[in-house]
Amino acid sequence: MKPYYAIQPAFTGGELSEDVSNRVDLDKYQLGLKQAENAIIRPYGSVHKRPGMIYCGRVKYAAEDKAVLLQEFDFLTDLSYLLEFGDKYLRIWRDGVYLGVELTTPFSSSELSKLRFTQSVDVMYICSGTHPVQKLLRYAEDDWEMTEVAWDMPPFCDVNKDTDCKIHPSGVSGSISLVATRNIFSADNVGDIIKMEQYVGGKSVEVANGTSDKVLVGKTWKIITHGTWTGTVWLQYSESKGTGEATDWKTLRTYTSSNDYNPSESGDVEEYTYMRITTAVTSGSCKATLSSYPYTHTGYVTITSVKDGLQVQGTADCLGSTEPTSEWYWQAWSKTNGYPYCATFFQDRLVFGGSPKEPQRVWMSRSGDYENFSVDKESGTVTDDSAVTADLLSRKACVINHMDAGNDLIVFTEGNSWTISGSETVTPSSITPRNQENYGVSDIPPLRVGNRVVYVQRRGSIIRDTGYDYNTDSYVGMDLTLLSKDLISGKTIVDDAFAQESDSLLYFVRSDGVMLILTYVIDQKVYAWSHVVTDGQIESVASVNYSNRDDVYVVVRRTVGGKQMRFIERFDHDRTSTSQQDYVMLDSAVIYELDKAAHIITGLENLEGKTVRVLADNYLYNPMTVAGGKVTLPDGVAAKRLVIGIPYTMYLEQPNWDAGNTESGTVQGRKKTVTKAILRLKNSFGGWIGPDAGHLQEIIYDPHHLETGEAVLVTGDTTVTLHEKGVNTEGRTYIRHETPYPFTLSAIIREVTFLG
Repeated sequence: MKPYYAIQPAFTGGELSEDVSNRVDLDKYQLGLKQAENAIIRPYGSVHKRPGMIYCGRVKYAAEDKAVLLQEFDFLTDLSYLLEFGDKYLRIWRDGVYLGVELTTPFSSSELSKLRFTQSVDVMYICSGTHPVQKLLRYAEDDWEMTEVAWDMPPFCDVNKDTDCKIHPSGVSGSISLVATRNIFSADNVGDIIKMEQYVGGKSVEVANGTSDKVLVGKTWKIITHGTWTGTVWLQYSESKGTGEATDWKTLRTYTSSNDYNPSESGDVEEYTYMRITTAVTSGSCKATLSSYPYTHTGYVTITSVKDGLQVQGTADCLGSTEPTSEWYWQAWSKTNGYPYCATFFQDRLVFGGSPKEPQRVWMSRSGDYENFSVDKESGTVTDDSAVTADLLSRKACVINHMDAGNDLIVFTEGNSWTISGSETVTPSSITPRNQENYGVSDIPPLRVGNRVVYVQRRGSIIRDTGYDYNTDSYVGMDLTLLSKDLISGKTIVDDAFAQESDSLLYFVRSDGVMLILTYVIDQKVYAWSHVVTDGQIESVASVNYSNRDDVYVVVRRTVGGKQMRFIERFDHDRTSTSQQDYVMLDSAVIYELDKAAHIITGLENLEGKTVRVLADNYLYNPMTVAGGKVTLPDGVAAKRLVIGIPYTMYLEQPNWDAGNTESGTVQGRKKTVTKAILRLKNSFGGWIGPDAGHLQEIIYDPHHLETGEAVLVTGDTTVTLHEKGVNTEGRTYIRHETPYPFTLSAIIREVTFLG
């Protein structure tokens, strides 16, 4: 029969599962791949061999079985750092170089997966749920500090619900004791703050000539005089809440009379204030009265020691009285209640989500005052800039795992997702959480890509996205792994990262050390999967902004010199050079730019015992084994520019060929052979091709061309006549590329002949 020519012009369908191998009706099938190992799909269509990993250095406990987490510290547009979190430590890296800065942290290696981060310029807040919120500060390149956040005012739990459980303070300020009617205290309460509300009745003080007693004013005061008198009356207040010191008092009002005036005035205070009146009467009779109106007083006691379950010592900050009260509140974040799970910034507030005590609660700081969760009132109404607290009420208690701030605040829980609208300013009296999707999210942080968020669904085996849809006025998304289930079936995702430049790639670390890569440009309907395999296991990933690109770092566990070792390595960035020497297509690679050509290359301890490839001054040498941290170039050859590392192999396989319905029906199931393949390449060299893995032949670019050190990369169409034993019903094309050279395939044209 006359050969049929079929082109696959792009590969933006990505890697598809075996279960999808018959779905010729899908648009993604026509642009998909059955296999894309160690490859990356470009959003505009081509597929290329993924770049190699450049060796940066060892983690602190490289030879110990202790997990490491990588995290970006995004300081400026062109200045970011890589944070290496390990067992009770943090180390700072920049541009792949350890800066020699190490800090102590409270986080053990087993807790690293629970860490959540949010950042404002040079300050990063770190949540864990089990430790107080930590604050990482950068003062200079070599000056960093990690401290526990000292809240100006922490948030508090709901009011005590046991009205028979009262707390009796022994005083109103300074060192006092608290005695409870039930066993509520424990040793873990040391350092906690208790908020106490007490009803304070009205009180009046009088004076004829001299100074009155002080009176605590919580809201409204009133002064009035009686009689006929000549002299002066001063209304005074104390900024230090009435310590009684004469120098502490300041004048608020001054009233004078010459036998013709009796003042009567009232006013409000913004804070609890001690007030008094002083009179100086030169003639006549004056009776001056200062009154405070009844109010509910809020005071605080910081616990300093615990005697037993009923009694503690503490430092009081202006209680209303020594009367017992059942209206008291525990500090929301403490050893007994736990600490926040996650944090973000939203509408100039620092927002925290969930804790062991309150798993569905969201706390927002005062506007513009990130470490203050106090609530102010004016005329009995909470002010708009006060701290905000909201609960995500649902039939089942679902723990808040993550939050993401865009136009709206998205709150992800283990069972559903919620939004808090950003179309209007959030205030204590204007906040309405709205339930969205009910899929739930895993411990892995969601990734914001433009106006959408990609997240790992609960149990870690499905990856979804979500975004606002104007048609439904709600957040909706799709299962991005629906057609690629083989990539994640039976595995879970343990870490992720997003690199916007240059190809909008999302990286997902699988539980078995394989990395999945998703090319994601949803406005062009592109979401294409591939995967990365290396000699070892990838355990963590982070994307770090660097000038006009994003550098992707990984923690890799490799067997080196017979030992399991953990290294930090960085994926090389994309290049467009026509010289193979400019590319890094090897893993754990070490790059040399020597002033003087060398024959023996040292400094390869990270490759000890490994079989490596050496690309030196454009020439690729046969495999060598690293011994004693070095290799020796053959035949006395010396080189200046070298790339040495572990080789890896790219596999590309097209799904069953399909031409749609022909005059005789579908071509599926009919015997056929792909007799020829035309590869549309860019800056490529090397590789093997055939109908399947068992029948491959080398791709010959120029039979008269020898690798003698000159540039060998090819751009354009390369035609390959395929193996004569390729008769089957699939019509697939299989490519294997193991040479440490680049390989970019823009399209593939198959010449197909039917045999029946």
